[in-house]
Amino acid sequence: MMKKCLTTLFCVFLLFCSCRSDNNKEQVTRLLKEKIGTELPFKEVRIASIENGTAVIVDKFWCYWIDQNNEIYCVNGTSKTIYKQKNGACKDAPIKATYLDIDKIAK
Repeated sequence: MMKKCLTTLFCVFLLFCSCRSDNNKEQVTRLLKEKIGTELPFKEVRIASIENGTAVIVDKFWCYWIDQNNEIYCVNGTSKTIYKQKNGACKDAPIKATYLDIDKIAK
């Protein structure tokens, strides 16, 4: 019974995230382009709602997390490198999720 409830809850969560993804993807992409510029090709952008913010994977390698105030944080080392070129140091994302966790759920 518990397993069935957890499975149902997870499916509802994924459905919720997929509905919000399309609405937020353009906004998130615009925000990152404003901050990072043209350093990344932005051919593929995947997002996920996670830990009261939005996680973003750009072109399969660069991972960022954006809080509710549109503050951008870096999740992995490659994201820090690109961010630093235009903006200086990037703060580490204050979340428990890692790139691998985000990669599993990002759409």
